[in-house]
Amino acid sequence: MIDDVQSALSRVEGRVVGASLKVNLVFLAVAAIVVELFTVVSTPFLENVARAEVLQKARIMMEAALGIRTYTSNEIAPLLNARTDGEEFYAQTIPAYAATKNFALLASKFRDYAYREAALNPMNLANRAVDWETDIINNFRGNPKNRELVTERETDGGRLLHLSQPIISGGPCLTCHGSVGNAPRAILSAYGTENGFGWKLDEIVGAQIVSVPMAVAFADAAKVKNLFVGVLAGVFVLMIGLFNLLPILMKTVSQAGGRTTQVTSANLTMAESLNAFGYGLLAAGIAVIMVGYVIVYVRAGIGALGEALNPFVLVNYASLAAVAPGAFTILLAGYLRNRPQSRLHPHVDVARVRGEGHDR
Repeated sequence: MIDDVQSALSRVEGRVVGASLKVNLVFLAVAAIVVELFTVVSTPFLENVARAEVLQKARIMMEAALGIRTYTSNEIAPLLNARTDGEEFYAQTIPAYAATKNFALLASKFRDYAYREAALNPMNLANRAVDWETDIINNFRGNPKNRELVTERETDGGRLLHLSQPIISGGPCLTCHGSVGNAPRAILSAYGTENGFGWKLDEIVGAQIVSVPMAVAFADAAKVKNLFVGVLAGVFVLMIGLFNLLPILMKTVSQAGGRTTQVTSANLTMAESLNAFGYGLLAAGIAVIMVGYVIVYVRAGIGALGEALNPFVLVNYASLAAVAPGAFTILLAGYLRNRPQSRLHPHVDVARVRGEGHDR
């Protein structure tokens, strides 16, 4: 009889070990798939968030440039022109010059931030468009209804975002950039007669181009992604650890309390494993909810996060679905643990059986 019990015990333990190994392999496979899917899905999302942040900075720079141009035209140019009566030329009266100089000071402290007013036929050759700037200007000339263009370009210093607006020649522009014969003498003395003339009214002659580096924003997005990947990996490590260690801890506590373990069906051991698995799922669900709230905050700010946490909005409770699998698994484990078990042989003590087997 003792041999039969030992044989049955060995079969039960073998099945438990085999089941635990299979569950661990499934855990590892699921962890790898989930982490990879998260990486694939989150990378373009976080990069779009970073791109939107960079674009917002570019818009602020563009508005600042427009403000400098307007101030120069309305405040600086009339004062200087009134003093010189047109006999002398001051570059400070030119709106493009003022805006470019201001942002040159910015670029001296913040590398790769730049502002240019590039033209196809400028008076000042320093403002002549280079190849990629020419492409932007020609895009505006080919699509005259467009008033903004966002492009990206790889450089030796990293990826740059360019926000561009067309420069359209108005009536005041033609005073200097129309025909050579009508240009002020001070302009001719400063720039000569070879370049910057022949502009036509309402012609797209150039583009205002703001350049903002994307490396910092993309690096921050990568840090957020790596943080989330670390959280997910940590959750799966916790789940696997609980699944393997909790049954051992429960058995140790049971033996320390002086209770004798009896030979039962595999349901009890499976219940302990399911209980550990359930707590792992519960932890994973909580982590998923927290990650979701972080994404809401990163994407839409503190206002959207407050709305997502509003307890009076019914749809917010949908996030609880993430913890439902863990809770259900814990309940199932409790049911299996409390379910009456059929023993392989009544009133047989496993420790005694093992001892008698060794005595033999």
